[in-house]
Amino acid sequence: MAINTFQARMDIRGFLRFTEDLVSTLKLKSFSYADLWVDPVGGRVGITLAKKLKETSFRMLPSNGTYLLYLKGAMNVINMPVKSGQIVLTKENDKIILQSKKSAKKVGPWIPFACRNSAGLPMISIDTRGTLILDRRCIDALQTIENNTLTPAYDAKKKEFILTFSKNGLINVRTIESHASISFMGTLSSYGIPLPSVRIRTSVSISGKTLTFKVTPLTLKVDR
Repeated sequence: MAINTFQARMDIRGFLRFTEDLVSTLKLKSFSYADLWVDPVGGRVGITLAKKLKETSFRMLPSNGTYLLYLKGAMNVINMPVKSGQIVLTKENDKIILQSKKSAKKVGPWIPFACRNSAGLPMISIDTRGTLILDRRCIDALQTIENNTLTPAYDAKKKEFILTFSKNGLINVRTIESHASISFMGTLSSYGIPLPSVRIRTSVSISGKTLTFKVTPLTLKVDR
């Protein structure tokens, strides 16, 4: 296993700053996104650089020749406090790893840590009570303040919901600042779809005033 060690910096907000030297060493200009992983057993956060946007991706933010990556949420999972200053990173195969000072004698499996706000994709979440939440990109595209109701349809073959937003739909849409909430329990029940056992989050496609998303009850994504 190839292991390299690098010096980087952390600011008090929880942003990891890759220095200009690391930008060159890690060829960061070739990567716009990063996928994060956590290991609570070993007290580790893993970073996998990525060129393509996924619904779990964090954005790499260019900043005066350096790059910033938000790690506070992942650090909270491993109980690592945010302190500004120099930190040490190690690179093992495809992962750049931040290790807490309380280094464990053993390590656990890597668990994906999804970004709560997609770096560029419209997203929804559904909680265990069947409340559907639309993010800012969805409400802007669908103009939910004006189109404050929806009419649902379900394609059982594709396991896909099609929601059409309008002023005279069947279900109310409540828009509050950066998100919109929809009571979706009855709709799920009417199509024989059980409530999720955990909060799920997934990307959607939007065309005009129609939002489409897939529902796969047995393989739900956990929103961390």
